Amino acid sequence: MADLYDNWAELAAAETAGVDYQIRQSSPAGATWASIAIHGGGIEPGSGEMAREVAGTQMRYYELDGMKPADNVDLHITSTNYDEPNALAMVGAVRRCLSFHGYRGDDGVPMTAIGGLDASLVARVTRNLTAAGFGVVTAASEIAGTNPANICNKTASSGGVQLEMSQALRRSFFPGNDYSRAVRESGARTEDFYRYAAAVQAAYAGRALVSMGSINVSRYTLIPAPAADVDVQATVATDRYAVGGSHFLALVGRYLDGSNTYLARLEFTTAQDVNLTIRKRVAGAETLLGTTFATGLNHAPGTRFALRFQLSGNTLRARAWLADGIEPTAWQREVVDTSLTAAGSVGMRSILSSSTTGTLPVIASWADLRTPGGSQAFTVTRSVNGVVKPHSSGATVRLAHPAIASL
Repeated sequence: MADLYDNWAELAAAETAGVDYQIRQSSPAGATWASIAIHGGGIEPGSGEMAREVAGTQMRYYELDGMKPADNVDLHITSTNYDEPNALAMVGAVRRCLSFHGYRGDDGVPMTAIGGLDASLVARVTRNLTAAGFGVVTAASEIAGTNPANICNKTASSGGVQLEMSQALRRSFFPGNDYSRAVRESGARTEDFYRYAAAVQAAYAGRALVSMGSINVSRYTLIPAPAADVDVQATVATDRYAVGGSHFLALVGRYLDGSNTYLARLEFTTAQDVNLTIRKRVAGAETLLGTTFATGLNHAPGTRFALRFQLSGNTLRARAWLADGIEPTAWQREVVDTSLTAAGSVGMRSILSSSTTGTLPVIASWADLRTPGGSQAFTVTRSVNGVVKPHSSGATVRLAHPAIASL
């Protein structure tokens, strides 16, 4: 069925703001992602609530909330024509956009049809939703979200993700499959609603989000190591530029406690430089081992960097590169130290310089913690439910639940 209105000007001239519709939005300072629902409220029920939940306090959020007692479909403007100024400005200011919609789908079949021009993010969201037990298919051409004119693709990176949620799926988000306005506005949600949102959120700039809401406070995310000799790798990004002082993100090896550990540390400086060092903490005193390596890389919010740390006997090695680039063949830092020899734990450390003056929190997003080689096997304890699972060498450790942000 053709839209009643071809653009926003026509809709705004015919419908009454605050009676027939309202625009809900929020823009956390420094946010580089947006979660939007241009057919929210009664237009495609459940899409706005999901967009709002996924955005949380970390992403920008926009929703056209259809409030009419009936015929909210009249407020539908197709994604390629949606030109409401606030929405265009918000999406144009971010690097990534998640656009939530609703379609009828097959009766009784909860399904997400996914598309969009941000292929890497489409793949990550698909993987996360599938792993969480939700059905996902590639969207048919008419809802594929691949037109550059689609609002989800009008980001600074010229790509976005469109998630078309079937009616059965959206109904499952609310008690009794009732997605009436009264139920939606009551705040009542099902477990499926929160599981779905968590799966999508886990694609946000990474898989483990560590909120740094205060300066000069170490936040560790750790896994028991099977041996003292380990080879670990992960990717990391932060969601803001460093202001006043640096962001420090490190892989950790032979961690005994916060006072005794080795660190392969990336420093994101206020000049957007990325420096690599190997350090030790012994009896609470932190010492630089060797010298600082200037990687020549440039930090920006959301830009992911890969970091690898190898501990073999008394030799410690580290290297860093762009996560979507090619790993260097040479170690950029290599030192010898005999201070710590026990296996301890491995993992990540996130901390802000004591001179930081920028807006807080800064979110460090860690992903793809893995052992590139060797015969190690890690045991991973999920922070949410305590389930312990073995981790084999070469595979990826999933730290994929937002609860990790509380670390």
